[in-house]
Amino acid sequence: MEEAGVIDWTSERTYVLLNPRLPSDERDKLERMARVGRLRSHIIVATSGSGGALKLVALSKDAVLASAAAVNERLETTAADVWCCVLPTFHVGGLGIYARAHLAGSRVVPLPWAPRALLDSDATLASVVPAQVHDLLQSGIKPPARLRAILVGGGAFQPDLEASARAAGWPVLASYGMSECASTVSIRDVLLSHLDARADQDGRLAFRGASLFTGYITDDGFNDPKIDGWFLSDDVGEVDGRVLRLQGRRGDFIKIGGESVDLARLDRVLDDVRRGIDAALIAMPDERLGHVIHLATTADAETIVEQFNERVLPYERIRAAHPVRSIPRSSLGKLLRADLLRRVMPERRDDR
Repeated sequence: MEEAGVIDWTSERTYVLLNPRLPSDERDKLERMARVGRLRSHIIVATSGSGGALKLVALSKDAVLASAAAVNERLETTAADVWCCVLPTFHVGGLGIYARAHLAGSRVVPLPWAPRALLDSDATLASVVPAQVHDLLQSGIKPPARLRAILVGGGAFQPDLEASARAAGWPVLASYGMSECASTVSIRDVLLSHLDARADQDGRLAFRGASLFTGYITDDGFNDPKIDGWFLSDDVGEVDGRVLRLQGRRGDFIKIGGESVDLARLDRVLDDVRRGIDAALIAMPDERLGHVIHLATTADAETIVEQFNERVLPYERIRAAHPVRSIPRSSLGKLLRADLLRRVMPERRDDR
């Protein structure tokens, strides 16, 4: 299995970076798909589509390095810096660390995740996901003096968690990015220098710049969805000059009885009441209302449902709960809502 740490950034060789935990048949399929494009000097990573199925994102090495240069510029990275890499390198979050280090002459210390990793690595810089920030706070470890910046991405970084981390002395910087842009797009709501952004009429964010991907590789072959150099994403937000405010993903907005409902906002309510229990919301298709809210949980749901329903509007309330053995999440901890829906659909009962 290829690793980001051994990439030759100057060669024409193309690398395919896949999760080693993928079932062998799925990994073999993706590797065959990657060969179809016959791309040179690229790095190919897998990402989940809107339906939950994996597809491949083809990034030129130049695109990855353009993103890395912009992050280095923002963070003022030098050869004296040490990156702690606790993110998987088959995602752009981990891959980007090695590209930044390559350009700046920095050192990378790869470690399995544990809160002490940021101490044991003597890191000055790190990149983590929100769940790892939560782990840092729970550990009670004091931030090391050498550590000057922690990029936090890969999912919604709730304001309360960010405030708590900053109050504890952790130098967290909320960041936003995507595979199609070769990692980071903005840091603390400010676009990086290499990208332009705009919001479409329906609020979807579009991007143009040197770090954009070459295209997707799917079962149907290679596809470049860019139009006149712009990539239209499924993320929704506002752009004001160089300021980008992310509001969520297009798939996070559903209709319930004609009312527009933001699932990301309901997820935040659930996070406040689930108290460590693994649980997730599902937008269950409904013939009459379009969708209704269901809950999947690995434990007793009664208290969660009661407290959640007290905090939301009547049409946003949980209509039914489904016991599950586990909640499907990506290697970065992102909820795989489409997979979860498929798991509970067969045992659905009419709850109206």
